Amino acid sequence: MMKPNKTIAVVCGGYSRESAVSMRSAAMVMQHIDRNRFTPYKVHIAREGWTAEVSGRQVEVDKNDFSFPGPGGSIRPDGVFIIIHGTPGEDGLLQGYFEMIGMPYTTGNVLNMSLTFNKKATTRTLGAMGFRVAKSLVIKRYEPYSASFIAQAVGLPCFVKPNCGGSSIGASRVEEAGELHLALDKALKEDGQAIIEEFISGTEVTCGVIVHNGKPTALPVTEIIPRKKFFDYEAKYEGASDEITPASLSEAVTRRIQQAAADIFTRLDCRGMIRVDFIVQQDEPVVVEVNTVPGFSEASIIPVQAGVFGLDKTALISAVIDSCF
Repeated sequence: MMKPNKTIAVVCGGYSRESAVSMRSAAMVMQHIDRNRFTPYKVHIAREGWTAEVSGRQVEVDKNDFSFPGPGGSIRPDGVFIIIHGTPGEDGLLQGYFEMIGMPYTTGNVLNMSLTFNKKATTRTLGAMGFRVAKSLVIKRYEPYSASFIAQAVGLPCFVKPNCGGSSIGASRVEEAGELHLALDKALKEDGQAIIEEFISGTEVTCGVIVHNGKPTALPVTEIIPRKKFFDYEAKYEGASDEITPASLSEAVTRRIQQAAADIFTRLDCRGMIRVDFIVQQDEPVVVEVNTVPGFSEASIIPVQAGVFGLDKTALISAVIDSCF
């Protein structure tokens, strides 16, 4: 007797400016999910309300148990594919909700997600674990600061970003101390804290990690060559970068990056899939950022890396879902 399909809620949208990216990622999941194994429903989460798409119409989600009306009665998913970039899907808020109602989901737990959403907390933790990380400091909104002190502490050029945020929204590369004020204003409009990171000269790469055959497995490494000053929103989502998979690195350096990415997955207690960004300096990977809900559209990096690894989009999505049950 065949097992019935698992019902999966593909949760997208969110409360941040990354919601448009999330919708593209959700469209990819809905298109390529294995419908011989899973019955998916797209669930859109917005401040105005939570709605599920059922038979071409939007119905309200009951937040008491995450159920919603269907043609044959109430539908309560067996699990959730979280593809919200930013809050509340990447910072632990939704994870806490799903923990309370006892529903499996495809990301790390509350602690893992809240930690990795905070760039400074992540690099501080990884640095204590022995990973190489960039020097950085954090400025809070309304906190007085000295541009000359910042320039001396982290050096110039440097990067200014929202401490909690993604998709390079609100990020700037700063060449001179006089540019710090505008860069900090830009970052602090997105988040209550801004992180200022030292510039590390080297090759920019990124490496995805998924659970494959029951264990964390690093995917092929991608080299990123921005056509602008850095890998900003336009470079990530509007084609203003060249992405080479596999990266043109030696086998030894590639293994070093993949080992570091897989170790980070395990030591930070990640689940589902992550992507770790590095700068390779003198053949050593320096951790820049850990993305626990990475971009997942048709042209995103993880699906491309999985394809080189030998997994098509359907198999990749199945691997992510299977890891949460």
